[in-house]
Amino acid sequence: MGNCSQKQSPSVVPLTSSPGFFSSLFAKTHLDAHALAQTCPPPVGGEMPLGECAVLRDRAAMRLDSRLVCKYEVLAVVGKGSFSQVLRVQHRVSRKFFAVKVVAADCGAVNNELSILSRLSHPYVIRLEEVFKSSSRMFIVMQIASGGEMYDRVVAKGRYSENEARDALKMLLNGLSYLHSIRVTHRDLKPENLLYNDSRPEARLLITDFGLAYQATKPNETMTETCGTPEYIAPELLLRVPYTQKVDMWAVGVIAYILMSGIMPFDDDCRSRLYTHIITANYVYYPQFWSGSELAKQFVDALLETNANERLSATAALSHEWLTGERTTSAPRATRPASEFNSMQRTKSTRSIRSVTRSDHGHRVDPREVDQLANDLKRVAQTTKNYGVF
Repeated sequence: MGNCSQKQSPSVVPLTSSPGFFSSLFAKTHLDAHALAQTCPPPVGGEMPLGECAVLRDRAAMRLDSRLVCKYEVLAVVGKGSFSQVLRVQHRVSRKFFAVKVVAADCGAVNNELSILSRLSHPYVIRLEEVFKSSSRMFIVMQIASGGEMYDRVVAKGRYSENEARDALKMLLNGLSYLHSIRVTHRDLKPENLLYNDSRPEARLLITDFGLAYQATKPNETMTETCGTPEYIAPELLLRVPYTQKVDMWAVGVIAYILMSGIMPFDDDCRSRLYTHIITANYVYYPQFWSGSELAKQFVDALLETNANERLSATAALSHEWLTGERTTSAPRATRPASEFNSMQRTKSTRSIRSVTRSDHGHRVDPREVDQLANDLKRVAQTTKNYGVF
């Protein structure tokens, strides 16, 4: 963020400046758009020059690039993680609201995310507006999603109705179909990374957080990196075999199950048992939790298919009978039986989404852990009926 040393210069606002300065600056309501454009012109192409820094009022530790403050009014800090903060800002001319993610400038994952986001343009994918880069931080201005996470809605509702789940999954699959068409694999789809555009029940869903995404350079390119969130990771990834975009479709199956039940399909405190449940697709539909129909079960089963080659693609999923409402002539697929224990209490394997995702929020799968388990998991997989990875 430019030269932010103790040595003051005329272009740096010292921390001991009169509080009235920022009060008067941020209190402006009538701006001369032409004059503002002349004094703070938007960057035109290429890498932006380093700028001096300003200080967010009442948060001396949060230093902001002066170009950002000149163009946007900073309203609040709305999120904070281990390596980033998220600000809510308002454009001084258009008065539109945006979100600004503040991260370290040397973060490789962020550079990868920006490289991918700069190529994306779709109604169901978060939009990148612009980036301000200083010597130590990047200020990433993005479309704001004021409706919150899908996670929060599931927790508030307990579960979605079948129609609500269908509408949400249509939007998710449309966005994912677009990403896959341009060879982008998300690799970390989960309710925390799906945001609603606004607070209305019919709000638009946006796919966000491309920190683990991969941009392929050729058709049918495979990946080998072990990454993701444990409860949503696909079997082939756990088995350490080359994988494709179909890992995203497995995650969609997990999300679909969560939406219509409020619980996790695969859940265990012991990581090795959790992974064994995943590679053998060991899940059931509990009647006391499930809100979907038999056709909805067929849809989920077609996504939680251990053989990636037989798993639905995003395009095929959008054409599934459950989403389209159109009857097909193909023979119905047998679904997994419901649990016989209708009065069964929730256990570690049937916890609500609240107890699982927040406790592991931001937790990534450990590649070393997967390597250690890989041989044992493969032996389990090879003895499981109809397992199709090998």
